[in-house]
Order: sequence, then C-alpha cells, then structure tokens
Amino acid sequence: MVVIVFMDFQSTRARLCLRAAEELDKQKKRNQDAIDAKKKEIERGLDKLEGYRSKCALRNVGYYDAFKISKDKDDFEANVIRLELAGIWDEVIEMLKRCELPDEFPRQKEWVDLGTRYRRIVEPLDIANYYRHLKNEDTGPYMSRGRPTRYKCTQKWREQMMNNESLESCFWAEVEELCLNTQSVDIKHSIKHLLNQTEKWILDGDLGRDVLLEASTFTKLLKEFNLVHNLAFQ
Repeated sequence: MVVIVFMDFQSTRARLCLRAAEELDKQKKRNQDAIDAKKKEIERGLDKLEGYRSKCALRNVGYYDAFKISKDKDDFEANVIRLELAGIWDEVIEMLKRCELPDEFPRQKEWVDLGTRYRRIVEPLDIANYYRHLKNEDTGPYMSRGRPTRYKCTQKWREQMMNNESLESCFWAEVEELCLNTQSVDIKHSIKHLLNQTEKWILDGDLGRDVLLEASTFTKLLKEFNLVHNLAFQ
C-alpha cells in the first residue's frame, strides 16, 4: 500500500512539473510576442538615426562628432531616440537575465541582426555622450568601466552566430582613449593598428566611411601623427 501511494505521489508530482514547464514555455512565448511587437519601433528609431547620420555627413562632420558637440536641434532629437531605444533594449536584456524569454531567443537571426544594427548605429552615440560628460575621469575608460550590458549582449549574439569578433561598434571608444594618451611611447603603433582594423571594417561594411571625414576626430588624430598618407581611402 505504501509503495502504491508513493508511486501515485511521484506520478502526480511529475504531471504537475510537466504542466508547470509547459505553462512556463507558453509564458515565454507570450513574452517574446510582446517583445516582437516592439521591433518596428526599434527599426523606426534606427531609421531616424540613419537620417541624422546622413545629415551630419552633408556638413562634412560625422554624426559621432556632431552628437558629442550637441549644439543643434537634430542632436537633441537624436539623443531622445537614443534614450528611447536604450529603454527597449534594457528591457529585453533584463527579461533574458530573468529567463523570461525562449532559450533560443539570442540565436534568432532577426534579433541578432537587429541587435547588430542597433549596436553599430547607437553605441557611437553612447560613447560620445560618455566622453562629452567626462565620465571617463570619474569612472574610467568606456570599454572597461562604462559599456552598457545591452551592447555586450548583442555583440555576443553576433559573435556566436558568425564565430568571429565583432568590435566595430567600439571604434570611437578606442579613438577617444588614443586621443587621451598621445604621449604614450607606442601611440603611433596603436593608431596604425586601429587604422588597419578600421579599413577592414569599412571594406566589410561593418563601419561607415564617415569616420574618415575631414572634420572627424579620427582624421585629426591621423593628421597629428602624419598618418593620413597611410589611408587606403583617399
């Protein structure tokens, strides 16, 4: 009798566990549906920032430098979009941390591609904001002390899918640190190394040519160390 009761208990417990697991999967799917509904909002925001980037290029200044100065209405509007998109992506990352989205979510191509596009367009603005407000002086370099988790995660998604490193969205953080360390013994070597990587990113379509505009901080750095002649893109 005791054995039968125990077996019934185990069977009931197994059914309850299975039912709970099924309900959890359903809830994760509902959560994904809610997040999927925000894709269009993300894409609209990114399209607007692409437009902002094009406008800046017409003035022969990259959108990174324009945003860092932030003296026009367009810069203010770009900042509003940056903050709105950060809110959406932070929500997505928090849901992932709490295991509230399907396990395969970080491997879904649509979200990997959208995360990559977001990172490449918006992270430069976060970097500009970080150094504009001199947060590096209080906190430290952006890459080691200030980089938001949303960028680390979306970078990881792409690297796992493509099986290669994807640091192009951090380009401006490297430039800023080089500008702050121009007295370093190996500074010229470091700039050349970044220049080689930059040209590869541009050729691969991972980085825009606007980083090499005449008024760009990077171009000014190259001129300071007489490295403009090293450019493959003239």
